[in-house]
Amino acid sequence: MNFDVNEVTHLLLENLKMRFSPPVYQLWFSELTVRSLTQYSIELVTSGDFKRDTLTTRYMEILKVAVSEILGFEVDIIILTLNDLDEELILKQMEENKPSAADDKAMEIGMKIEGQSIVEEYTFENFIVGESNKFAHAACFAVAKGKSHELYNPLFIYGPSGIGKTHLLFAITNEIKRSSPSVKIVYKRCEEFTNEMIAALKNGKMERFRAKFRTPDVLLIDDIQFIADKMAIQEEFFYTFNELYENNKQIILTSDCPPKDISPLDERLCTRFEWGIIADIQPPSEELRTAIIRKKAESLGITIPEDALSFLSNSLQKNIRQIEGAIKKIHVISNLASVPITLDLCRRAIADIINGVEPSPVTVDRVIKIVAEYYGVTAEDIRGQKRNAGIAMARHMCIYLIRKNTSLSLEEIGEKFGRNHATVISSLRKIEDEKESIPSTAALIEELMTKIKSF
Repeated sequence: MNFDVNEVTHLLLENLKMRFSPPVYQLWFSELTVRSLTQYSIELVTSGDFKRDTLTTRYMEILKVAVSEILGFEVDIIILTLNDLDEELILKQMEENKPSAADDKAMEIGMKIEGQSIVEEYTFENFIVGESNKFAHAACFAVAKGKSHELYNPLFIYGPSGIGKTHLLFAITNEIKRSSPSVKIVYKRCEEFTNEMIAALKNGKMERFRAKFRTPDVLLIDDIQFIADKMAIQEEFFYTFNELYENNKQIILTSDCPPKDISPLDERLCTRFEWGIIADIQPPSEELRTAIIRKKAESLGITIPEDALSFLSNSLQKNIRQIEGAIKKIHVISNLASVPITLDLCRRAIADIINGVEPSPVTVDRVIKIVAEYYGVTAEDIRGQKRNAGIAMARHMCIYLIRKNTSLSLEEIGEKFGRNHATVISSLRKIEDEKESIPSTAALIEELMTKIKSF
């Protein structure tokens, strides 16, 4: 084989550029790269599932002709996405980094809390502190060190998804287990607490359930907002809270909104959630985003040039999870293609990430348009007051997807549909419940997410 993958990529793109109009080429082919090449097959990489599926169903024959013209013979074409490569790299790294028997004891610390896996790498040391999160960080650190127990009980942390709330919960558990291994900790997501209670009721094991949640030294519940509208769960959690609090046990809760905005919520619970410290975390500032990008790149052993760093900081404004995912993709592309990280590479790597996440009316319109087309209703129906089942479900889905793809607050989302934040929470909860219980709903969400990001 006379060509290396970089040369074949260049020749392929030039060939395709001559076959299509600039808009079509830019939309479907400009991001293509050659990952590997043998005498039997060629692996091409594109940014997302939607583009891969379109290239496979609509343009495969043309791709075969173009590749054949370049190589002089036909080969099988395999099209992968960055997500495929990301998963492959993670699996490879997991295989390479399997712990030895000698590591087992060290791994126990912070890894098993009442059967729940805690990510050991989430610590206070690697949590990047800025103006938007420094109070929450300080409060969590104080709790982990056992300081001012009465003042910080309960500790209630709230803020949008993906900005570090769970990182702080894991940091607390890891710090406590490191300094005080005998302390009994229970960490659960609210949906897990709910599901375990339902199972206990069904199987007649409520005493065992109560013993589990009312006896730990530290109870951490993630996403407590999902307790809204579940009155039986609220009643049980009220007594759980009281028993822990009266026995001077630490309670730590996270939510995407403050206690007063969890609706409907028993007034007694709302009052108790506000007894201690309430700390909010806001989306990261430009300075914090830059620090996070530097830290993540350093942890992966890569260097991002200043012009690319500035571009990434300005482009990735949604949340920390988005930033970490983007840096991982950049690392994968650079690593597998054996090319240096440049501004151009970064632009290509995050194109599919930034296209669908701007917190702007355009993004809202895009979501509504795509959901309306799927459900066979109009955008006006979704924004309006009609309540028949099809339109209501389309509206619930829009609210859920807007929440996932923008940084709009619950109130701002409600305004787009002429509804209050309680209605928004109800829609989010409905879709979350269906996503967990109906596999086709989870698949539909993935499909719509892909279309939104590729629109």
